[in-house]
This record gives sequence, C-alpha cells and structure tokens, in this order.
Amino acid sequence: MPNIETARIDQLGDEIETEIVPLLEEANELLPTLRSLDQTLYTTVHYSLALAYTGATSYMFEMIRGAAECFQGLNQDLTATAESWADADDATANDFK
Repeated sequence: MPNIETARIDQLGDEIETEIVPLLEEANELLPTLRSLDQTLYTTVHYSLALAYTGATSYMFEMIRGAAECFQGLNQDLTATAESWADADDATANDFK
C-alpha cells in the first residue's frame, strides 16, 4: 500500500496558491500598460505587427487569468485529495483494530 504524506500534499497546494498565484496577478497588473500601447502601435508600425501585438496581449490576459484560476482550483483539489487519503487511512486502520 502506498505511503501518502497527506500533510505534504496539502502544503503543496498552499504553496502553489501563495507563491505562484501572486506572480500571475503581478503579471496581470502589467498587461493594462502593455495594452495601452495598442493605439500607439497602430500609428507607428505596420498594421500587421500592431495586430499581432494586440492579439498577443489579449491572449496573455486570458491565459494568465485562466492559469490563476486553475492554480487556485488545484489547491482545493489537492486539499480534498489529502483529506480523502487521510479518511481512507483512518477507515482502514479502524477495520484492522
């Protein structure tokens, strides 16, 4: 039977949420500045480059927001997994008493 460190699984989820999500939120705060360049680009560079830049910043905005939501959900899922393992271990231990 595998030996699962439920406290470590739960801690891993907390670490992901406290260390990675703030980095994504910080990056997300930079995007409005980058997007403010959109209109300037349309008058100073070839339109295809401006469109590519606009598409990239729009994609990054959605990707960062989605990644933050996934990591927050991952923390909840890891906590639920740790609880399930602990419950299973307790149930098994009680069966063998």
